[in-house]
Amino acid sequence: MTALPSQNALDWIARLIAHESISSCSNMALVTEVAAHFRALGMEVLLTRNEEGTKANLFATLPGREGSLHNGLVLSGHTDVVPVAGQDWTSDPFVATIRDGKLYGRGACDMKGFLGTAIALAAEFAQKPLQYPLHYALSFDEELGCIGAPLMIRDIVARGYRPRVCLVGEPTDMAPVTAHKASRVFECRVHGRACHSSSPADGVNAINYAAKIINFLDGMATTFRYEKMQDPDFDPPYTTFSVGTIEGGLSTNTVPDLCDFSFQFRCLPHEDGEAIEQEIRGYIDHDIIPAMRRDDPDAGVTLFRRANVPALAGLQCTAIDDIKDRLGNRQCRCVSYGTEAGLFQQVGIDAVVCGPGSIVQAHKADEFISLQQLAECENFLRRLVI
Repeated sequence: MTALPSQNALDWIARLIAHESISSCSNMALVTEVAAHFRALGMEVLLTRNEEGTKANLFATLPGREGSLHNGLVLSGHTDVVPVAGQDWTSDPFVATIRDGKLYGRGACDMKGFLGTAIALAAEFAQKPLQYPLHYALSFDEELGCIGAPLMIRDIVARGYRPRVCLVGEPTDMAPVTAHKASRVFECRVHGRACHSSSPADGVNAINYAAKIINFLDGMATTFRYEKMQDPDFDPPYTTFSVGTIEGGLSTNTVPDLCDFSFQFRCLPHEDGEAIEQEIRGYIDHDIIPAMRRDDPDAGVTLFRRANVPALAGLQCTAIDDIKDRLGNRQCRCVSYGTEAGLFQQVGIDAVVCGPGSIVQAHKADEFISLQQLAECENFLRRLVI
């Protein structure tokens, strides 16, 4: 017989999926519902909001023996999901639907399956005399580059909590991930001078100069792929660059004065992300901007770093070994996507990534997670906490 998750876990996953917590929208309704549940269990709940007050992180705690708040376990995950616009779903993406042993819905895999399972277990955990404290960390805007998690981690540190280890429940097919790449996300605006295309020398073509920057990024990508040291534990085994969006120009007979594009790089843990960023900025400052300003002193480039997600280094410790033991000593993996695990590690909290579902299913139409994986996650968390 295939193992099945509890009805309580399925109910909570469905409740979370019903919240359309796309990154561009507020997550307050979801956070408010979960906070009320945790408070009803007697848990301490801390909310940290964004500047606009439209989004919040949630940090909740079940104390350990004799009210201890230190040396515990953090269960961490993000509340936001990616959009569904333009995707061809066969069922409502915000209604959890079970068919053929799978649960479908936006966020089912990434990562409301894990969160719903963990939240459902809180009532059971609250009835047990826990040796160590258990913390729940729910963050906002992870899909935009872990925007919310640093605010929550800052408050955790300021309050003097000293968790022993953090488990990030991103989908890994329930295999432990002990290392992932770092990533930095940028928005670049090239502003030149418009003119009629019959006299292009009278203007400064923003698209042309944006293309030069993009070509430089492509050259860096080639260098890292073929000339820099690689790490075969990752796929791909080298630092990567990707331009994601670009927009500019009004018409073919107008030299464009603006061009906006976004890009990111994902670097191996041993690479210096700051050095890579400074190389890009150096090219813009010393090659691109001076060339533009020979024709117009007001022309230039604005490069804004939108997100900086540190790598998770493959460090071993007793706490991570304990987690691996409860997983049956499965083979550890390294992945190319990023999580908040590196942020926890930066402040001295050991971290590992492990959760139900496959990253292959994330962000797609008809996103799903298998019921068997959810059951496995539920049993694993029970063994880990109690």
